[in-house]
Amino acid sequence: MTPRPRPVTRYTNRIVAVLRREAEGDASKLTIARLIEAMGPQAHRVLILMLTLLNMIPGPAGFGGTIAWTTFAVALAMVLGRPIRLPGIIGRRKLPLNALLKGSEQVAKVTRFVARFSNPRLRWMTGAAATVPYGIFTMVVSVAMTIPIPFINAIPNVGLCVLAFSVLNRDGVGAIAGVLIACIGLVIEVLLILGAINLSFVAFDALF
Repeated sequence: MTPRPRPVTRYTNRIVAVLRREAEGDASKLTIARLIEAMGPQAHRVLILMLTLLNMIPGPAGFGGTIAWTTFAVALAMVLGRPIRLPGIIGRRKLPLNALLKGSEQVAKVTRFVARFSNPRLRWMTGAAATVPYGIFTMVVSVAMTIPIPFINAIPNVGLCVLAFSVLNRDGVGAIAGVLIACIGLVIEVLLILGAINLSFVAFDALF
């Protein structure tokens, strides 16, 4: 008997299927608004996972900030219990469709492997009651990730990705790990920013 796919595997397969349908057309790029429309305006949790995965793909200048603000908007809609609505300045931003599809296919393969080690446990941490805390935490991390400093947002994004993965797979232990990784990333980010500010003051004093 073939084992039933883990919840998160079904969600990542859905992401790949949506992107494949979009790639069947002639367009080489996909707007974020169209991506939201294709995934569904109520697919908050799936979209948060998808956006954190997209943020791991190298993009043009401003790409990371756009994804971070989009993640914030999706998390805000989730907290408010409303369909996802994006400001035009974000919704019109275009993403490379072929790169997204290839990246999502690789992610789906990795997800199938990782999901073997992630089991439904401590489900109360990933259920409906966790929606608001999860959304608020995602919003806070997303705002921090809008700071345009190269490579500084990698660890918080990985934390959010692990959290989103675990929430979809109903794995409370993994959700705790994701929160811890994101918090470590935020602490490192704050320390680096404070260090840069202190260094600038030292340089200013040395010059004047």
